Amino acid sequence: MATEESNYHINQTFEKISILPKGLRETQFDECTFKNCDLTGADFYGCDFIKCTFDNCNLSMVKFGAIGFDGVEFVNCKMVGVDFSNTKDFLFGVDFSNCILDYAAFMKKKNKKGKFKNCSLKGTDFSEADLTDARFERCDLSTAVFMRTILSGANFTTSYNFTIDPEKNQLRKAKFSPEGLIGLLVNYGIIVEN
Repeated sequence: MATEESNYHINQTFEKISILPKGLRETQFDECTFKNCDLTGADFYGCDFIKCTFDNCNLSMVKFGAIGFDGVEFVNCKMVGVDFSNTKDFLFGVDFSNCILDYAAFMKKKNKKGKFKNCSLKGTDFSEADLTDARFERCDLSTAVFMRTILSGANFTTSYNFTIDPEKNQLRKAKFSPEGLIGLLVNYGIIVEN
């Protein structure tokens, strides 16, 4: 079992902890679970999270500079304004379920086959991200930004409130419901009536 001062934690559960804004720096977490933690504004510079789960945590405005995320799952988390753009590119992989990711940033991130399930993604920036084969299940994408985003094979069939310009994004084999097609036509001034 790791001590409080340890820079390496494996298969541990951290429950109801609060980390001060200074956070933890250059620490590795391998197969760890964070439950009911308030990590608002914490600085995790240089940390690596491998196959970890964050469950019912507040991670709003957390600083993720030079962080590694490999096979990390966020469940029932509040992550308003979190910037994933500065995380490590190598083996980046994150999934989200029932999370509030409003105004988060995934600019230039490769999150192929990433899952976003029942998430609020209002104002989230996916510019220049590679979301090949990503799944957006029942997500609110109001004012989310898609600009030069790779969405080949992505599934939006149950998501809503998105606006995606087919001329400025790669949509080959992306899936949309008939209702969702409106979000692809907004920039053309086309009116679709029921």
